[in-house]
Amino acid sequence: MGKYNGPIELIRNRRQAEKAIREIKKCKILGMDTESRPAFRKGQSFPVALLQIATDRKVYLFRLLETGPLQGLADILGDENIVKVGIAPRDDLKDLAKTMHFTPKNVIDLNKMAEEKGYESVGAKKLSAMVLGIRISKAQQVSNWENSHLSRAQIEYAATDAWICREIFLKLVKL
Repeated sequence: MGKYNGPIELIRNRRQAEKAIREIKKCKILGMDTESRPAFRKGQSFPVALLQIATDRKVYLFRLLETGPLQGLADILGDENIVKVGIAPRDDLKDLAKTMHFTPKNVIDLNKMAEEKGYESVGAKKLSAMVLGIRISKAQQVSNWENSHLSRAQIEYAATDAWICREIFLKLVKL
């Protein structure tokens, strides 16, 4: 199984968040994803518990239920000079907009980009295999992201999901 092996920073408070946001704002291309506690009943939903942002050097995992809404993150999501890439990011952005005010700019949906490049199958698992040649595990997808302690497996899964978005984008741009 393939996974992200670089540095991961778990952000649990505003001081850590402000430092991370300053570092992230220096980057031109970001991979992004979100995780929420899974809902198993119709009509049930939970707020975004984790926002993952991958840069060229590190993956940042923001525990949004601990940090609260962060204007710096809203600024990044609305910055037209920073490319944000995700797999079907529309729902992630819609969920984030429930707690942060921003107008998303320069956001690329890798599913659409892959289809334009001739790939018929989309989604994180399939695109990782086809574009990057790695198999990723989705075993942690329905775990509880609101737990006070995230397991190593959850942290690696979350970091990998943001990292592959950036990597797939960079590879597709070269094609």
